[in-house]
Amino acid sequence: MMGRLPVLALATLLAGAAFAQQALALSPAERCLLEALQSAAPDASVSSVRASCAEAAPGNPEQQSSAPLPAPPADVPGSRSAAISDSPIQRRLGEEARLWFDRIAFIPHRPNYALPFAQGGNLTGGDALSDAALRQAEFKFQMSFKVPLTAPAGPGEPEAFFAYTGQAWWQAYQSKRSSPFREYNHDPELFVRFRSETPVLGWTARLTSVGIEHTSNGRDGFGSRSWNRIFAQLELDRSSNWWLSLRGWWRIPESAKAAPGEAGGDDNPDITRYLGNGELRFGQAGDKLQWDAMLRHSLRSGGKDAFEFNLSYPTLFNRRARWYVQYFNGYGESLIDYNRRIHRFGIGLMLNNWY
Repeated sequence: MMGRLPVLALATLLAGAAFAQQALALSPAERCLLEALQSAAPDASVSSVRASCAEAAPGNPEQQSSAPLPAPPADVPGSRSAAISDSPIQRRLGEEARLWFDRIAFIPHRPNYALPFAQGGNLTGGDALSDAALRQAEFKFQMSFKVPLTAPAGPGEPEAFFAYTGQAWWQAYQSKRSSPFREYNHDPELFVRFRSETPVLGWTARLTSVGIEHTSNGRDGFGSRSWNRIFAQLELDRSSNWWLSLRGWWRIPESAKAAPGEAGGDDNPDITRYLGNGELRFGQAGDKLQWDAMLRHSLRSGGKDAFEFNLSYPTLFNRRARWYVQYFNGYGESLIDYNRRIHRFGIGLMLNNWY
């Protein structure tokens, strides 16, 4: 029975994600707005999209929902043409705009994936599992979404979001210890984003974000790990589906603990030595094969580094699912292991990529 748990969990994750992507029944007015967004440019204003449906509002609702909408000319910036196909960030912005009027407006934030076979090394069980009972093979998965708090906006106008990412390391193959979760990291974010079309050394700066982020593992006592930070992020892309993301952060200071194991105070005062003050991600979002890499290095004296490489390819049984391979080597893969060098190789399925 325990050997079937990872397969059942993977099936549940895929089924749940597919259900969440289905919107509830829309009213004729909402359906018209959704269809208008599907053909509109990503930088089109909300008022212009609403105006395209307003003329049909006084008439027959059925006629309103079925009336054809004029397609944007091919030379309109952001229209569905060959010019936009090379911009992975603009494609994602178009998908997000179409979801704005859905009743269930959960939008993918970071990649959602499941790695039933994730072989690690140098792991620790913390206070949840003794190192002697620890399995180096785990089931690792990540669920990540964001919810828009404001309507899609044009260049230079703010868009507000709430995002949540949950990352789990499950000892699914340790049946003698009831297959516990070795670690689960909660990562909520609140941020404001601005669109742009700014050329930068052959790239185009598309998005600039500023926000606040809290990361913790939800434990108490000696196993507690957490930190808060203010971050800024710049996202760029260029032709041939190349993309680049620069993210920097400043840790919000915390007071020292009065005694080890107390609830108040800093759980991990040296965490920036291992996770630094920023990271670089870059990749290529091809039609089929997609890859990306992450580089992180602390600028502090004696600082540590981390490297991650991800590769995905479409499956044959579901157009939304992708075969996924992940490799990680360095510090900060999880909070419980933040000060240990971890090396891990995982194979599984991905539901969405960065772009």
